[in-house]
Amino acid sequence: MTQDLTGKTFGRLTVIREAERRNPRRRYWLCRCACGRETVVDAGHLISGHTKSCGCWRKEFSREKKRDIKGMRFGRLTALREALPQEGGSSLWKCRCDCGKEIFCSKDSLVRGNTKSCGCLREETRRENMKNAIHFVEGTCLERIASRKACANNTSGQRGVYRRENNRWRACIGFKGKVYNLGTFEKYEDAVRARQKAEHELYDAFLREHGGEP
Repeated sequence: MTQDLTGKTFGRLTVIREAERRNPRRRYWLCRCACGRETVVDAGHLISGHTKSCGCWRKEFSREKKRDIKGMRFGRLTALREALPQEGGSSLWKCRCDCGKEIFCSKDSLVRGNTKSCGCLREETRRENMKNAIHFVEGTCLERIASRKACANNTSGQRGVYRRENNRWRACIGFKGKVYNLGTFEKYEDAVRARQKAEHELYDAFLREHGGEP
């Protein structure tokens, strides 16, 4: 059974009812465009996205391509001039970002709002999202102390335990923005135990207090 498209929207077009068949092998639908005009569209063209308006969008897009955007702002970007032929041609515009950096952008991307900065806005948003995802209390990252994993550059296998030049082992722990020396040991196992004891005494109680329980 052929799909009933009545009431469905495709781009700017909303299907009103099935229209008279111009080709007995195909189905056509009467649609109302967002601009108010009615048009008959092949069902296949609606479903595939080939036809999205009565034609008004194409006319608007054509006018938009010719519009001079010099001096206009798009997010953090100000359009300076069209690109020279050797820089990419009229489809690109040289823009200055609020941060001072100059870049070339597609005019279509600017007008549609897809490009709003030289990239600095995306980077700031990324850093802000990371900050929101990580919780610091009194200079201590709850996620970090809860994980108890050794850092990638740690060679001892235990966070806070390091081999010294004299082949002894030093243990330390960071807490509330300070680093505490836990002592130097002849055996690696003793240094590990000192570190784990400090984690239990400092980290576990701190995590329970602030809802980051181990």
